[in-house]
Amino acid sequence: MLPTDWGSPSPTLTSIVHDPRAVQYWDHDRKLSALLGGPAKRDKLARVDLVGFKMNDVIWDAALVYPPGAQWGSTAELMVAPVVRFRDSLIGAVAR
Repeated sequence: MLPTDWGSPSPTLTSIVHDPRAVQYWDHDRKLSALLGGPAKRDKLARVDLVGFKMNDVIWDAALVYPPGAQWGSTAELMVAPVVRFRDSLIGAVAR
């Protein structure tokens, strides 16, 4: 994580994604990452996993795309990290 990640993201940053289906979390205490199982459980989070770096103790800079009607605990269709590296894959998954 970057030194700039210790504070919550600005509205300018969070307004980049204009899709009302998108939810952005700033996981200050890493509780969401732990609830998802952390990097050790990454293989169970999504059917397709495009992660371009080693995650040590927290899931970060990641986007998960779920199918319509998914319930809590469902497997995502796609997980990408870092988001900027897999932008086209993410856009395609959301469009479907």
